Amino acid sequence: MAEIPTILVVDSDDTRRRKLGLALYEGGNEVINAVNGEEAIRFTAGLNPTLVLVHTGLEGGEPLELHRRLKATGLDLPPFLVLHSGDLRVPDDVPESGLYVLPSVDMSPERLLHQVRLLLLARDMGGELSDGIDKLRGDLTRISIGDLLRVLQSHIITGQVSFSARDDVGIWLQDGEVVNARWGSISGRKAFNRIASLRGGAFVITLDLPAGERTIDQDLASLVTDAVEEKLQLDELFRRLPGLKARVDIKMGDRFFSVEYSPTERAVLQYIREARNFAELIDLVPEPDLEVVRAIVRLRDQEILQFVEPQQQLHIVTDSTADILPSEARRHGITVVPLTVLFESQVFKDGIDLVPDQFYRRLVASQKLPTTSPPSVGEFVGAYEQLIGSGDIISIHISGKLSETVRRARDAVARGADGYQRLREEAGLPTLPIIRVVDSWQISVGLALQVHIARQMVELGLSADEIVRRLEDQRKRYHMLFSVDTLEYLQKGRRIHKAQALLGTLLEIKPILGLKDGDVVPTDRVRGGHNVIPKLVSLFSERVDPERPVFVAVGHASAPRWGSRLKEAIVEAFEVVELHEGEIGPIVGTHVGPGTIGACFFQPTVEELEILQRGK
Repeated sequence: MAEIPTILVVDSDDTRRRKLGLALYEGGNEVINAVNGEEAIRFTAGLNPTLVLVHTGLEGGEPLELHRRLKATGLDLPPFLVLHSGDLRVPDDVPESGLYVLPSVDMSPERLLHQVRLLLLARDMGGELSDGIDKLRGDLTRISIGDLLRVLQSHIITGQVSFSARDDVGIWLQDGEVVNARWGSISGRKAFNRIASLRGGAFVITLDLPAGERTIDQDLASLVTDAVEEKLQLDELFRRLPGLKARVDIKMGDRFFSVEYSPTERAVLQYIREARNFAELIDLVPEPDLEVVRAIVRLRDQEILQFVEPQQQLHIVTDSTADILPSEARRHGITVVPLTVLFESQVFKDGIDLVPDQFYRRLVASQKLPTTSPPSVGEFVGAYEQLIGSGDIISIHISGKLSETVRRARDAVARGADGYQRLREEAGLPTLPIIRVVDSWQISVGLALQVHIARQMVELGLSADEIVRRLEDQRKRYHMLFSVDTLEYLQKGRRIHKAQALLGTLLEIKPILGLKDGDVVPTDRVRGGHNVIPKLVSLFSERVDPERPVFVAVGHASAPRWGSRLKEAIVEAFEVVELHEGEIGPIVGTHVGPGTIGACFFQPTVEELEILQRGK
């Protein structure tokens, strides 16, 4: 059980103070009252409240002045929430950290209680609050789904948790209890179990009331335990089954009419004609995934069903600098070859045993930058050998001007040629093996965006050479811009001089960098973090037509709040037809540091847009 929060309510208006205090008390908080600034300072110093809530019109000093005086005491201040009647302006020189401002006009006591709970949740679990304290942004590399839901339960949160894995993925809670979940068209336990298997990606908690009927009525501990057990068993089953793109067909043998089918098996047979492949069949059957897969396996073992894999596929390979989540790569059949990160004597594989949250904690604590290295030629040969027996390969990688990864991939194509041909012959494929390596001219989410666009062309049935031709033409029209929060890492990486870093830090200069023909180039600069997002939006509007559709990828380095703000600004200013989100990982993060935000835009021609929309 979470410790009961103690909230100091500071307000000179007796009626309003009692009303606020009663709402907070009835919501399970201890409440202390103060009627003026002097009491507020004394009670904050002596009673160590969990939160200070102060309304404008205060006797003995307005809230912002009170906050300055408290800061000057050297106290470790709790979060400071200022309520106002709509006429408060916060000066630019007031630090954002720990200070929140909300209009109190038309705010119900219930709404205030929920927002206070979200604020206290942010204090306890990390993450970043929106300006309106109605959204909390975090990342699943920092907290597991189970731990996140347990914290939400202890804070009695009513609202929605949405996930960047897909636009239509979320969990709804009522007073801390899970009441619904959705994964696309799938809802209830089936959707919850899928969400619980996520191991990365951003999430946003909002204070929306649950919509529709309750579909989950099970205690949280059982929900999480069942989801973990399902994932372990599914992983074991999938290792022994064909890929999710294989087709599942009915074998109309003698046993078909003599077998007594379970309800789930009957549902499998009912939906099999509608499903294009194994993945779609799992989606269509309403029962949880583990029940469906087990039913399919039983029917296969009884020779009622058979798997038919495509005779020849077109595989996509990329590297870990694309910062694609493992769950996303698996869902789309993308093979990711990891780069290596060396922290002093410790060696890590990017995305496998070093995820962004772990990396940024170590980076901030380290006096020396880690070193990074591309995959070896042998690692690429191994990845290609796993795939070449069932189809051709397009291998798309980080800009060759920033890494040796592309060169090593090309060396692997040449070195393994004889082995690839032998594997092809053993698989019974009559054609010569084709492996095409593409220099994306991109990094991080820009590379991920190019990979996703290539995947859509693969699903449309375009040939390897046609896709490569299009990718190499399109890469000239990708626009990547990003801004670093601190110049420290550019200086450590010798991208700028120490004197430039010191001067830029003193003047709060935020450089905006971009990619040109695959190389990082300075593009612009702003003064102060608040000006970064407007400048990025302005620069993108100079590079693409805001009235025409764009494909966008947004990324951040341990800065989900600012990444989400950039996403919202882009969606508002441009006609976005597809948007991807990602966290900048260790390879790029080594050089730009935490706090970096950026985006990549691609504006297709009319013909390209038509092709890509058919490939969705």
